[in-house]
Amino acid sequence: MRVLFARAVRYLALLRGHSEFAHSSGGASYPLHRGPYVYGFPYAPYGGGVAASKVSTAASTSAAAAAAAALPPGAAAVAADATVLARRLHGATAAVLRRLYVMVIASAVVAGASAVMAGASAVASATDTAASLAAAAPRTMRTVVWAVRASLSYKRFEASCAGADTEADAGYQAALSQLHTYWAHKLLEVCRRNGGVYVKAGQFAAAFGGVPREYRTVLAQLEDRAVPRPYSTVRRALERELGGAARVDSLFSAFNTRATAAASLAQVHKAVLADGREVAVKIQYPGLAASVSADLAVMRLLAGAAGALFPAIRLGWLQEELRGKLAGEMDFRNEVRNAARFRAVLADCDSAGGGGGGGSGGGRPGARVAVPSFHEELCGPKVLVMEWVEGCKITDVEALQRQGINPRLVGRQLVRLFGELMFLRGYVHGDPHPGNLMVRAIGRPSWLRWLLRGSRRDWEVVVLDHGTYLEVEPRLRQQFCQLWCAVVMRDEGTQADISTAMAGERGGKILPLLLTQRARNPAEERALRERLGIRGFGDMSALLAAVSRHLVELLRVVTVVRAASAALGVTMGERLR
Repeated sequence: MRVLFARAVRYLALLRGHSEFAHSSGGASYPLHRGPYVYGFPYAPYGGGVAASKVSTAASTSAAAAAAAALPPGAAAVAADATVLARRLHGATAAVLRRLYVMVIASAVVAGASAVMAGASAVASATDTAASLAAAAPRTMRTVVWAVRASLSYKRFEASCAGADTEADAGYQAALSQLHTYWAHKLLEVCRRNGGVYVKAGQFAAAFGGVPREYRTVLAQLEDRAVPRPYSTVRRALERELGGAARVDSLFSAFNTRATAAASLAQVHKAVLADGREVAVKIQYPGLAASVSADLAVMRLLAGAAGALFPAIRLGWLQEELRGKLAGEMDFRNEVRNAARFRAVLADCDSAGGGGGGGSGGGRPGARVAVPSFHEELCGPKVLVMEWVEGCKITDVEALQRQGINPRLVGRQLVRLFGELMFLRGYVHGDPHPGNLMVRAIGRPSWLRWLLRGSRRDWEVVVLDHGTYLEVEPRLRQQFCQLWCAVVMRDEGTQADISTAMAGERGGKILPLLLTQRARNPAEERALRERLGIRGFGDMSALLAAVSRHLVELLRVVTVVRAASAALGVTMGERLR
């Protein structure tokens, strides 16, 4: 607490203009601690004065006098302000924790009382909900601590650069990049430790070109993987959804108690049906709805606080997009309906034919693309039973090559598929990150096939996780087509006209950058941003907050597909064609 208090003193000193005092460190002219004093001011953040035993001796009195003499003008007032701030923060934190504790206990009592009347299954459900709410407290604390520390750091950096030419000063840009990188890694740690919604939020942010490059690069390391819940916990949820333990035992002849995959919302177990067919059983975590609501509420508050501290940055749209996305994903019946419609779209693509050359990549957009079949009679809001898929992650180049599959042809087919979905069908998978795209080998390797088609083994892309889809209005879809044609033809006039029609005056300059990301390094990106008149993240976030939600989603999908295809060896020219 003493260190936090000293940091508060230093920050308030900076705001009052005492920059030398604010930037001094433990061994400089104004030491961090000196007996019971911090910067010469009594350390008593909880109220009252310093204990008599600490200041009664002559040595302590003389030390305090020496400390006060060493202080610059106004330092005592700054330290007094910091003491008031520390007291208020301590009181507010204690009040929040008390209320959270009362809410958790009250929720458990109320839910438990109502559940007793509904039976043992409902009691277990109420217990899961209460446990999820209680588990949200540490996640909230970690997130708030990161947000406070990062905000103070950025504010201090902003104040220390007051009056500098931030656009032309290379030193400023380098320092800002270092600051972004530092806090991006801290945020990565928070997201990994929190898991769940925070991982999805990090992936969501990493997919937007408007987020600073440093955050995109670091958060791209996030994978939607979690520590699996104990089998006993998910077994209870499975029995609630499928009608009891006896029915579960009769449906499955074998059930692997170890999860084969665990993500933010659910985990998957391999099982064998009574008729011998292998299936994947996807089970939503118990108490997930309460946990997601708590986490989203924290994100909404932090987005509002960020807007208050940094008026140019608007993050509310990001939280709202995530909320809408999760609402669809948490009802697994939506996934069954979406998968059936997507399967119909692929069939229509095949029947309509497609342009482009042959090769193992396939000339038709729907070729070599599959959707797992679902056992709909066993599917419900929180459980899915689907075909078991053996394959590898689409961006696992080494695994593809070991199986005799040409990664570049896979990447071309991925680009062709999403081009068809975005430009012609207007029905786009909402979360096409590599974890939701698998490649399944078909048949045996053949050198003749390699000579004729460029790949020793036939294959297909299996699209998973159909929880959310984007339905693009015809007018936006047509404008998006025109914009991409203008980008390919390097027709900057048409790019500006179409972008302005889609996203306003500012969008006419920024949208082409978001689409192509032609910059190959930070220096090129900075030069491109300067040419377009983009001062920083504030301009980007303002644009994304103002444009159509469907356009924002399309931009995110473009970013994800671009990254995956590039990892498979697809060039910019191939992607544009």
